[in-house]
Amino acid sequence: MFAHYYPKVKVFLGEFIDNEDDVKDLSQNIFVKVWLMRGTLSEVRSFGAYLYRMTRNAAIDYCKRHKVKIPLADEYEEPSSYPLDEEFFARELSCRYAGRVDRMPGKRREVFLMSRVEGRSNAEIAEALGITKKTVENHINAALKELRKVSS
Repeated sequence: MFAHYYPKVKVFLGEFIDNEDDVKDLSQNIFVKVWLMRGTLSEVRSFGAYLYRMTRNAAIDYCKRHKVKIPLADEYEEPSSYPLDEEFFARELSCRYAGRVDRMPGKRREVFLMSRVEGRSNAEIAEALGITKKTVENHINAALKELRKVSS
């Protein structure tokens, strides 16, 4: 559990706290609290949401103590339309997707970005790159297959 969530907690806290030592200390303190509360964890329906709440509160407390002005209270209120932990992990997933796209073979990455970022049609991409429309489709399908692996 620690190995899985600790990097995510650090990244989240690092968005708001500039001091790396403080980020590490706060992250470790959060897991100490989790350990001390381990007897009640069976009552928690979503550990990710629980951890997100603890991390968010730790960041807010830190910023209040150190008089850091950030829009945490408003910007990171959990919307009722999705689970509490979704925003907490959305950034990490986005980074993982970007990393996977960066590691794609050159032509596949180029085709994928032209399609998904630039919004070009398969025919436009084929014409611009001098390849067939079927080749464009193959590159996009291969790219999407790679990205599905990231989220599983």
